[in-house]
Amino acid sequence: MAAAIRDGGAEARYACACSIEQLLADTAACPTAPASAHVLLDEVRRACADLAGVLAAGLGKRPAAPVPGPEFLEHAMARTAALTAGLWQAGAARGDAAAEALLRHATDWKTPECYGYDLADIGLVHGQAAAWLAATGERAPMFVVGVRTGGSYLAPLWAAAVANAGRTAAAWTTLRPLRTAGRIALAPAETGRLPAALPPGTVVVAVDDQPDTGGTARAVRDALALRYPEARDIVFASPGRTYAVDGTGIRALTRTRAVRADGGRLWQLPAEAARLTARARSGGAMPADATEFRVTPFRGPFHEAYGGSATETGVDGRSATATEADGAGTGVVRISPRNTPFSLAAKEPAVPGDRPRAYHFRFIGTGPHGAQGAEAVEALGAFLPPVRRYLDGYLVTGHEEGLRPLGPELRRMAAPHRRQVLEAVVRYWRALDDVGGLGPVDPAVTYAPRERLAAALDRLRDRLACRLPVDGGWLDRHLPRRAPLGGTRARLFRTSLPYSHHGWHWQVGADPAPDAPPVVRRFGLDWIWGGSGALEAEISSFAVENRLDATDLATLRTAVADDRAFDAALDLAGDALWWNVKSWLRRCPAPTPDTVRRIAGDLGELAGYVGGLR
Repeated sequence: MAAAIRDGGAEARYACACSIEQLLADTAACPTAPASAHVLLDEVRRACADLAGVLAAGLGKRPAAPVPGPEFLEHAMARTAALTAGLWQAGAARGDAAAEALLRHATDWKTPECYGYDLADIGLVHGQAAAWLAATGERAPMFVVGVRTGGSYLAPLWAAAVANAGRTAAAWTTLRPLRTAGRIALAPAETGRLPAALPPGTVVVAVDDQPDTGGTARAVRDALALRYPEARDIVFASPGRTYAVDGTGIRALTRTRAVRADGGRLWQLPAEAARLTARARSGGAMPADATEFRVTPFRGPFHEAYGGSATETGVDGRSATATEADGAGTGVVRISPRNTPFSLAAKEPAVPGDRPRAYHFRFIGTGPHGAQGAEAVEALGAFLPPVRRYLDGYLVTGHEEGLRPLGPELRRMAAPHRRQVLEAVVRYWRALDDVGGLGPVDPAVTYAPRERLAAALDRLRDRLACRLPVDGGWLDRHLPRRAPLGGTRARLFRTSLPYSHHGWHWQVGADPAPDAPPVVRRFGLDWIWGGSGALEAEISSFAVENRLDATDLATLRTAVADDRAFDAALDLAGDALWWNVKSWLRRCPAPTPDTVRRIAGDLGELAGYVGGLR
């Protein structure tokens, strides 16, 4: 909210309004949501439509009244947060898996792919919709449905184009597909509020981010077809594409440009050191001197440990992946800089005898979402290298020499330095609560750690095609069936843990002087890719990943100063394996034999450490 208000532009306000829409729509979809949630949701959707009209008209950067302004956005966001918190505290999710999933989505503040990866210039979506409508040639009425999360940001622009063409069949809306029991379904409380019927011959346009497998698109299409048998067609749209979805799959129908053609942003530039360096210098991320740099892929510790996919063709050092849509020659459609961080390394040292300078570029996000993520990172800046800058969605950091993974180093440090390191880690957790606190949740709302790890292990076993060192007996011994969602404190905060749990994300600098504290760094602390979590998850993951011994566990307990939370974290130590299994499933789609052996070995080590804790 603050980032959008400071920007002041129509597009920033639009993104903020759409963000509120997705959070509020998830909350209002809960069966016990109060009527006031639906009243506010209608107001927010009107605001999204008004701002979409401003973007479509191409007005100046700073819109004039009566476009919804900061006061309305602040009011709507505050009310949305209060409604979500009220449902948590009232136990709306107790015993209701769908309501829990909806409230988790509302709490996690998911970033749509068009601002995070599969980047798109949102302002082009209205033109895409208008061009598609003009090309259809018919005057069939249209019903626009956004598929959350991305649909909250895209549907209003499609709806504005439909309204301009005089073809609106019903007010646009959004829906949240939920994954439960291995299938995708829509929340009955939400589908029940859809229009009872549409004019005969209506074309339904479902709008979302780019499809992956097409499973969500098919599930939404099936639900809409069942609801509206009179609809003439159901078409899917994403930035730059429209799709047909049927029993055989999903196929592109039309293609247009999804990003501006100016190409001046880091993620649009080719892997040419001169152009990347020039942009970084012009944006203040690197000094303007005569040093020449080369581009290198940033192959982080995960790839070093587990290698690439068996089907991987290699990394080209590109800061982003830009592809033509099925060879159609219509320009960039899919750009995913999140998946390919890169570095610019100097060819020669600035001073003879020194090591050459290097700068690392890791993508956070664009628009107000990325700006807010950068502000949160800056608030946690004590755990980042001192040289850093946010540019074109990237966190750019100067390379620090001498950093090493914390776990192995901790065991050889002097006792005072070990204590100082662990105290620094606890300060980070407290900062998460201060900067990203999401407030209380109903203590009675629980989740199923044993069940979710068991399901993930089943998938991993199939993927690796080998026996795993963790079985049902291990799960029974080391994980409870249910655990409180908000931990012993019944509180959640924003966390990057889903993407930054491995031990190498914590590092320490070279040995300090006896009277100086060690340098402690945390990498991957931007939570735009994460979600919500409790203190216990941070404690258990840190202890398991770094294999803390009894002395360090005792020191950490003292630093945490909350025995209930610490004991609960140790009881949930087995839950730390879930983060690893999720990463292996996500990042190793076709593991090589060496990768299979390494994963199985590491899983065994993690399980062995957990087994020795109690």
